[in-house]
Amino acid sequence: MELWLVRDVPAWLVGLALIAGLPALTLAFDVLVHRRLSHRRLKRHNEVTGVIVATVGVAYAIVIGLCVVSLWEGYKDAQDTVRSEAVALTPLVPGSAVFGGDVQRTVRSRIVQYERDIIAGWPAHLNSDPDPRRIADLDELTAYVGSLPASSEAQKAYVTEAMRTIGQAEALRQSAKSEAVDRQMSPVMWIGVLAATVALLALCPLFGLEDTAVRRILLVLASAVIATNLYLVVEMNFPYYGAFSVGTEAYRTVVEALS
Repeated sequence: MELWLVRDVPAWLVGLALIAGLPALTLAFDVLVHRRLSHRRLKRHNEVTGVIVATVGVAYAIVIGLCVVSLWEGYKDAQDTVRSEAVALTPLVPGSAVFGGDVQRTVRSRIVQYERDIIAGWPAHLNSDPDPRRIADLDELTAYVGSLPASSEAQKAYVTEAMRTIGQAEALRQSAKSEAVDRQMSPVMWIGVLAATVALLALCPLFGLEDTAVRRILLVLASAVIATNLYLVVEMNFPYYGAFSVGTEAYRTVVEALS
């Protein structure tokens, strides 16, 4: 459900539904409450209600703050993984100069093709589907580097280091693919966020305020802020999808630099 919401529903539509829908629900609940409880009756308990709302508000702020910080760290980790993978093979280009200019140009062109195929196959990466073109590129690069006639110590060292670097690149690719479908918030965290949200919004209409327009404006503003927090949590839960998604910019930068 969470992945579908972020992957298949436009981010603007999710934001509109939350930021418009949650205030509407709060106002509807406010109407129901004040049909049964008069403003004068509620007003007598404003001090107690205020203490309870403040307590729940602090709890909500702590929960939502921890969630946003945790999600942001997960997003940065995914971004770092992609950036590391994008530049993982680039050290092979300057090092291949020990074999001459022709070999260096071939290594460069094969790495550029590898990066381009990652960009072209990005939808397969997001769905954790196989990416045969990228795998074929890496196999060709491995075979080419392994077949280089290493005669000097520098050339032998380059081939050994290049093989290790290629292995690291594949490891980073698999890490990025596994992160693509991992959600960062567990069901327990979602329960805490939703419970705190419902409790806070349910308490707000219990304030007694005779000016109906002012009360409803305050309710709309408060629920809109809470809806914005929920929107951030939803969109950041999967770092490779949604409005804050990690994309192919790092690979494009490497392609431009090497080309």
